[in-house]
Amino acid sequence: MSLLIKKVAVAGATGNTGPTVVKTLSASGFEVTALTRSTTKAKSLLGSDVKIVEVHYLSHDSLVSALRGSDAVVVCGVGMLPEQTNIIDAAIAAGVPRFLPADFGGDLTIPLHRALNVNRDKVATEEYLQQHESSISHTSIRTGPLLDFCLSRGVLVNIKDRSVILFDSGDKHFSTTTIATASTAVAAALKMGDKSKNRAFKVQDIVTTQNELLRLSKEVLPGAEWTVKPARTEDMADKANEAFKVDPNSRVGSIMQKAVGVFGAEYISDFGMSDNAELGIRTMDETQVKELLRTLA
Repeated sequence: MSLLIKKVAVAGATGNTGPTVVKTLSASGFEVTALTRSTTKAKSLLGSDVKIVEVHYLSHDSLVSALRGSDAVVVCGVGMLPEQTNIIDAAIAAGVPRFLPADFGGDLTIPLHRALNVNRDKVATEEYLQQHESSISHTSIRTGPLLDFCLSRGVLVNIKDRSVILFDSGDKHFSTTTIATASTAVAAALKMGDKSKNRAFKVQDIVTTQNELLRLSKEVLPGAEWTVKPARTEDMADKANEAFKVDPNSRVGSIMQKAVGVFGAEYISDFGMSDNAELGIRTMDETQVKELLRTLA
C-alpha cells in the first residue's frame, strides 16, 4: 500500500522557519502538530488553530508520546545533534513512516560541501537516517541560502544599511530560496507519498549573484549611497579553520564557513537542474525579487 501522509508533526515550530512551515502545511490540508519547548511562545506565533504539544527533545518518552499517530516528522531546527537523532529514534519507536531532517541549505551530495565542518551534523543526521531506512524513510529539501532570512539579517546585501560585504568578485552564481517556497516544497514532497521516499529535492526561487542583488537593490533605492566592503573567501576559510581548531562548534567559524560554502570559487552553489517542476514550484522574476528587497529597505 502506498504511503498517504495526513498527520504531520513539526519539531522546532517556533524557530526561523517553523511558523511558515506549520502554516503552509495547515493550508495544504495536513493535520499539523507543532512540537515546541514553550507552548506560550508557540501560541503567540501559530495561533489557536494549531495543535501544540510541549516536548523535551532530549527525552525519548516525551518525544514518543508526542509523535505517536503521526505520518511524518518535519524538523525545522531544534539543535542538530543529539536532538535530531533523538527525534529519529522516537519517530521509529512511535511508528512514524517518514522523516524530514533540518536540511535547508546546500547540496550535500557534493564532497566539498560534505567535508565542511559547518555541515558536520547535517551529514551525520543524513547517514543516521540511511542506516535506519528499514525502519523509517526520509526526504530532504535542499534550498541554498534562505533568501529572505539572509536579506533580513544583512547577508548577501544589506539593503537597510545600504552596504554589502562583497565576496571575491561578487559574480559567483548561487541558488537561493525563500522560506515560503521551502515550506511549499515540504508540503509538495509529503503529498507525493512513496514517490519522495529516501530522496533529496533541490529547489530554488532564483539563481543570482551578489552583484545582481546589489544592482536590484540600487534600483529599489535610486540615488542611495552604498558602502561596498571587499572580502576574500580564501582568507575567511583560513580564519574559519583556525576558529574550529580552538572550538569545533565555533559560531564565528560556522558563519565564515557558510559564506565560503556559497561564495568560494571551488564550491558548487548553483544547483543547475532543480526539482522545481516536479514539486510544482515556480521561480521568481526580477520584479518579485525587487518587491522582496523593498519590504526590507
